[in-house]
Amino acid sequence: MLRSLLLTLTLCLTLGAQDTVVVFLRHAEKAHRGDTAVLSAQGRRRAEALPGDLAAYHPTALFASNLIRTQQTLAPLSKRLGLPIRVYTRGSEGALGRHLLIQHPGQVIVVCGHSDTLTDLVSALGYPDTFPEVAGFDRFWVLRVKPGDGTPSLEECRQRPLPPDPAPAQEAKP
Repeated sequence: MLRSLLLTLTLCLTLGAQDTVVVFLRHAEKAHRGDTAVLSAQGRRRAEALPGDLAAYHPTALFASNLIRTQQTLAPLSKRLGLPIRVYTRGSEGALGRHLLIQHPGQVIVVCGHSDTLTDLVSALGYPDTFPEVAGFDRFWVLRVKPGDGTPSLEECRQRPLPPDPAPAQEAKP
């Protein structure tokens, strides 16, 4: 019994000593401007390819803003992993970052946001340096927060190139 208790305590301490990892990205390409924009055909292709890049991180939670394009971006990953997408209100990235550190220590979380909100998320997670400008749709970032002192490190990654656009069917000529 004592041995089992010590083993359980050791396992808990080991799990608690793991980095908290937040993988975050901008939504995929959108069809038009505005808050109601959905993903374009290119954006849907990018979203479908995303699990190939992110599943290897073994996320335990997925978060997307309340704008549909972020949820559409994470939908294929959600389906592949069997994880629900938790929706947060766009503009509350600071609160979200603090929530992730408190409620998900030692876990891997994926967050899909917007080019103009990711800086607030990174700052709330304790990253002290300037965050690069978010341009394009093919990048994601991995922020690791060390347990204990909370030291963060940031790595920029690129999504694998998308396969070529399927050619439209050619009409047969008589």
